[in-house]
Amino acid sequence: MGAKKKIASTLGGLAMAGAMILGGTAGTASAYSDSVTDPISSLPGNEIQSNIWMSNTYFYQTQRYQVSAKFLGYNPPNADWIKTAWTIKANGLGVSIGGVSGGSASGNTLSGTWTNYNNWISDYSGSYNISGVPISGSGNNTASFLARGVKQGATASIFRFY
Repeated sequence: MGAKKKIASTLGGLAMAGAMILGGTAGTASAYSDSVTDPISSLPGNEIQSNIWMSNTYFYQTQRYQVSAKFLGYNPPNADWIKTAWTIKANGLGVSIGGVSGGSASGNTLSGTWTNYNNWISDYSGSYNISGVPISGSGNNTASFLARGVKQGATASIFRFY
């Protein structure tokens, strides 16, 4: 490979990396998401998983989200209870969240919880609208459970620019 091709290849790679870091590929991404899975040392063969997903939509469009808590494994196969608890925020000038379907809103924050009993999963989805001039947004979901007297949790988080 010639020196010019190496430089062009390197510059192209750096430009792509910079665009991805700055969120330049947001137009092509379909969503923002995170998933965290932690082993449960007191229950060998089981894991707790937290998931959060937010749509990649412009701030003036309806925003959608999904959260879940999963108790994965076989020892036991179901938790006594499993809960997903989420908080979504939009930050900026005069920002507030309204038009909520799933959870409750106060100012620039949306939050909620969902608990299932004698199950391995607790999941929830909803939508909301943003007013004002948002600059960034974030979401956190904490998955927690009780099984055989053991409690544990895991948290997944995302951040985005609008």
